[in-house]
Amino acid sequence: MPSDASTVSDSRARSQDWRARTLRSVVQLVGCVGAYVLLAGASYVFFAQSLVGGVALAVLAGVVLVRVFILQHDCAHRSLFQRPVTNDRVGVVLGMLTLAPHAYWRAMHLVHHSTSGDLDRRGVGDIVTMTAQEYLALKPSQRLRYRLYRHPAVLLGVGPIFQFLLRFRMPGIVAKERRPERRSILVTNLALVAVHLAFLALGDWPRWLVVHLIITQVAAGLGIWLFFVQHQVERPYWVPRAQWSLKGSALQGSSHLVLPRAFEWLFGAINLHHVHHLKPQIPNYLLRGYMEQHGLAEEGVKLGLRDSVLAFRLKVYDEATGRMTGFPPVHAVQARTPLASPPSIEPTGQLGRLLTFSGEER
Repeated sequence: MPSDASTVSDSRARSQDWRARTLRSVVQLVGCVGAYVLLAGASYVFFAQSLVGGVALAVLAGVVLVRVFILQHDCAHRSLFQRPVTNDRVGVVLGMLTLAPHAYWRAMHLVHHSTSGDLDRRGVGDIVTMTAQEYLALKPSQRLRYRLYRHPAVLLGVGPIFQFLLRFRMPGIVAKERRPERRSILVTNLALVAVHLAFLALGDWPRWLVVHLIITQVAAGLGIWLFFVQHQVERPYWVPRAQWSLKGSALQGSSHLVLPRAFEWLFGAINLHHVHHLKPQIPNYLLRGYMEQHGLAEEGVKLGLRDSVLAFRLKVYDEATGRMTGFPPVHAVQARTPLASPPSIEPTGQLGRLLTFSGEER
């Protein structure tokens, strides 16, 4: 058994480690949020003088907002600070900037971690993915809807705007018994209303709205691209629930997007997604160090920038070949056994159970 002296020593080491992490987290928060506010404010001011200058600054603000979202993501896993309540409170504030209500988004994201790659539990916090058989069993109107959903113009353009500006504003997307998630939506909405009312009363609201829309489109579009390529790969990890494992989901079903170090820093190392899924309690700035220390650099599904663009050609999962493919020819529908409906998770029915399963709901 360890001696009292070694226990005290271990406790001091953990305390020192958390102090160092807290300092780095605070520096990141102040730097990223400060840079975002300055760029957004400068864009608003420049728009009155120069359209090009205003747009350029709004685009830069949108890029920085992606990193702010990564900090909120770390708060969702309660990895940014030692105390869970500190992570939650900081996450709420960051959610007012990213437009993602923190408690609601956290709940969805934890479900994603506990179900990614599970064929029997799809539909929450994921890019909707059907099997080839499920797609062919759909009615023509349903196939059209799915085809539109998987189109890059929707995934990167219309979709992000709808998700962040409209869908995240609706408390009804959460079951009534999930009060913290519903409350987070309402609180975020009130903050947004307050900001817009302030511009209506004291500033140029149409100009602010344009700036706001550009920032949201850039940040959300980049965010969806990063999220899409994290699991949408040619040889994915899709298995029935009985065969699912956290390690398999992380190392076989999560991408390792190889980016220049500057971009990796800008995107909070979320491109090392296989490491994040393996150890979600590690904050963004320690992911690369953990990967190198534990020999995980060659793990994950390696992708380059070109591969990340080509990934948008992948539409359905073909269980027969174990590959993601394009849309199968519709005339093959007669040769397939129709399915009543694809497996899915309904957030209002099973969210509580899935959150418990994730192990991070506490």
